[in-house]
Amino acid sequence: MQKPDEGRVVYLDVIRLLATFGVIVLHVYAAETVQPVRSVNFLNAAVGDSLVRWAVPLFVMISGTLFLNPAKQVSYTSLRKKYLPRLLMVYLVWWVVYIPVRFVQDYLSGRPLGVAVLEPSFHLWYLPMLMGVYLFIPVLKSVVVQERHVQVLLVLWAMYCTGSFLYAERIPQLGIFFPMNKVVGYVGYFLLGYYASCHTVSRRQAGWIYVAGLLGAVVTAAGTVGLSLYRGVNDTHFLNNLSPAVIAMSLALFVLCKRTAPRFERRVLPLVNYVRRDLFGIYLVHLLWLVVLWGSPVRSRLGLHPVVMPLVCVAIFFLSLYTTKLIRRIPGLRKMVE
Repeated sequence: MQKPDEGRVVYLDVIRLLATFGVIVLHVYAAETVQPVRSVNFLNAAVGDSLVRWAVPLFVMISGTLFLNPAKQVSYTSLRKKYLPRLLMVYLVWWVVYIPVRFVQDYLSGRPLGVAVLEPSFHLWYLPMLMGVYLFIPVLKSVVVQERHVQVLLVLWAMYCTGSFLYAERIPQLGIFFPMNKVVGYVGYFLLGYYASCHTVSRRQAGWIYVAGLLGAVVTAAGTVGLSLYRGVNDTHFLNNLSPAVIAMSLALFVLCKRTAPRFERRVLPLVNYVRRDLFGIYLVHLLWLVVLWGSPVRSRLGLHPVVMPLVCVAIFFLSLYTTKLIRRIPGLRKMVE
């Protein structure tokens, strides 16, 4: 097993860009799964939501690639003094930022105002999850020294995720700050990212991985639509990021980018260089623009046409990008988006 490249890796920047845009697509389409289940609008939204479930797993896989690199020294001291405080600060700041947004949403929609507006915005769940995963880094760094150990852990993780997917309703969610079940699950993505980054796959192996990824996409979309039509309500069982199908999609896209990005490096590098420092900020900011666009006359006038929704995703991406760039220019606020 080869060591991952040191320094900047372009294909990881490409994956991060895709994952950021994927999160925006996910939230735009997921917002429309409230439509009547048997309507064309619901089917469009459910399929779009299903096909980008790789977004968050890819973020975690990138982190695993970088933090588990033997060249990067990470101890519990550095976690306590550097990485965890930074994430906690960003989490708390954006928790407060989104409180008035939720207040306005509830007020305009006629929902009763209460303590629910004080809850963190739903997309911020990623930050406490990542903090939980970070706590495993020192242990994982001692494990990845032996490739065989990594393989065994990945097999056990796949079995755990499969069992969780099949028997989700019977497994209690342990934890207060964030369910430990999910933290353990995302630790697997952390390890998978490192393994995929330093393990060279043959063309034939890559082909099988791509087939598995395509099957994962079909299973996720068909399962979501099928169960929703059967039950008469939006069913999200197949949308679990820890489902085997989503794991297959995530791994396939990671491997695809790793193998193909070098060929297109000259073409994509200008765009990647322009946005790479702002991608975390885009993730944090994008929900503000989603609320603005989807809660304004834009939505009521344009409707939910299949052509309109991708354009809305692109608009939210660039609005969030330039909002982030603006925040980065304001003294004292830069750390909010880094």
